[in-house]
Amino acid sequence: MEKEEKYGIQSSDLDAVPMQEINIGKDNSYEQKPKESFCSEFRNSNVIQSQIKRSVCNSGAYMIMGWTKGQIGPSFPDIMIISGADLENGSAFMTSFYTGRLLGSVLAGVIYSKINKHLLFGASLILYSLMVAAIPWCYLYELMVAAHTLFGVCGGILSVAIGCETVDIWGPTPRGHSYLMGNSAMYAIASVLAPLVTAPFLLQKPHYNKNNTSWNSTSYYSPIYTLLNSTNQSGLRGMDLDNDKSAAINRSMSKLYVAYTISAVLSMLTAMLFLILFCQLGPSEKERSQKGESHFIGERSPLLKRLQLFNTSVFSVLQNAIDFTFIGYLPVFCIDYLGWTNAFGAMVTSVAFFSRLLGTLSGIFLVRYVQPHQILLISTIVSTAGFIGLTISAHFYFDAGIWISVCVIGIPFGLMWPNMLSWFNENLIPLRGAVSGFLHFTVFLGALLAPLLFGYMMKEISLLWFCYLCCIKSIVIVVNAILMFIYTDNKR
Repeated sequence: MEKEEKYGIQSSDLDAVPMQEINIGKDNSYEQKPKESFCSEFRNSNVIQSQIKRSVCNSGAYMIMGWTKGQIGPSFPDIMIISGADLENGSAFMTSFYTGRLLGSVLAGVIYSKINKHLLFGASLILYSLMVAAIPWCYLYELMVAAHTLFGVCGGILSVAIGCETVDIWGPTPRGHSYLMGNSAMYAIASVLAPLVTAPFLLQKPHYNKNNTSWNSTSYYSPIYTLLNSTNQSGLRGMDLDNDKSAAINRSMSKLYVAYTISAVLSMLTAMLFLILFCQLGPSEKERSQKGESHFIGERSPLLKRLQLFNTSVFSVLQNAIDFTFIGYLPVFCIDYLGWTNAFGAMVTSVAFFSRLLGTLSGIFLVRYVQPHQILLISTIVSTAGFIGLTISAHFYFDAGIWISVCVIGIPFGLMWPNMLSWFNENLIPLRGAVSGFLHFTVFLGALLAPLLFGYMMKEISLLWFCYLCCIKSIVIVVNAILMFIYTDNKR
C-alpha cells in the first residue's frame, strides 16, 4: 500500500495503473472499473504529469552524460595537441577524470539527501557545462588535468543523482523497469551521435614531408572512425608532437571549442529545465527526498545481507571494468594481434556499440515479462559464452567467430547494468543517496583500475590477455549473478 500511495500507481505482474475504485453491493458482489489508458492517466492525474516531467528532465541529464562520453574518444588527440601533451602524459587526463568521478560519487552520497534533488541537478549541470566549455581553452597541461578532475567530480555527482532519480520516479513497477531500460537506451544513442557532431571540428592530421619541409593536411579520422568513442589508441600512432612550431600551429587551428560549446549549451539548457522543475515542485519534492534512510530489505540475517552487498559490489566493479575497457581495447586487439586494418577495427567496435544498443532497446519490453534477477543471470551466462567464443576465435584467427562473438557479448551487456540496479533497489537496499554513492564508487573504481591491468598484461605478456582477462572477470560475475538469483529465489 505504501508503494501505491508514493507513486500513485498500483504494482502488478503485468502493468502499473492508477488505483481503481470498487463498488460493493448489498450482495457483496463488486464491479471493477476498466483500466485507464496512459493518455487518460496523463490528463486526469497530477501525479502522472509530475512523473513525466521528472522523467523527461532526468533522461535529458543522462543523455548529456552519454553525449559528453561520446566526445571524449574522438577529441582526445586534439586535447593532447591543445595542451602540448604526448600519449603518456595525456593518459593523466583520463586518470584525473575517473578520479574525479570517484570523488564526486562520495560527495553526492553525502549531500544528496540533504538538499533538494532538482536544485542539485541544476547546480551540477551548470558546473558541468562550464567545465565542458573550458576544456578546449586549457593550453597549460596542469590546467587541463585540473579541468578534467573537476569535470569528473561534476559527472560523479550527476551519476549518483540520475541513478537515484531513475529508480524513484516510477518505483519498482513494470513501468519503472521499462523506464530504466529506456533511459539507458537514450544514453547509448547520445553517445553514438555525439562523435558525428564532433567530427567536423576535429583537427586535420599533420604529415611532415622531409623533401620540401612542408606540412600537408589530410583527414585525421575516416568517416567510420567519427562514429566511435574508443579508437583513439590506434589513431594516435605516428602522431609527431615533437615540433613545437607545428604544435602551436595545430593548437591555433583547433575548432574543438565549437563542439564542446555545443555540449555546454545543451547541458545548460537541461539545467534550466531542472531549475524550472524546482520552482514548480520544489517544496514537496524536497520533503520527499529527505524522508527516511536506506535499510536492508527483508527479514534475512544482517550478516547474509552484508555478504550479499559485498557480492553485489564485486559484480559492480568487475562488470564495469569489462564495460569500460572492452570496447576501448577491442580495435587495438583486432589490429595488433589479428592483423586487421584500421577500418575493420573501427567496424567491429561499431558492431559492439549497436549490438549493445539493440540489447537495451529489447530490454524495454522484456522487463515487463521477466524478472530482473532472471535477466541478470541469463545475460551474464550469454556474455561469458561470447567471451569464450572470442578467445577461441582469436586463437585460431577465425575472423567470422570474432564478429559473432562481439554480437553475442554486446546484446546481454545492454541488459545487464539496468537490471542489476532494478534488482538492487527491490531486493537488497533502496537506491538512495549514500547507497547510490557507494554503488557508483565501485563503478568508477573498476573503470579507473581496469585499464592499468589490461594495458600491463597486454604489453608485458601477450595481447591475448585481453581475451583472458575478459573471460576471467566474466566468469566471476556469473558466480555473482547466481548468488543474487539464489538470494532472490529463497526470499520468495
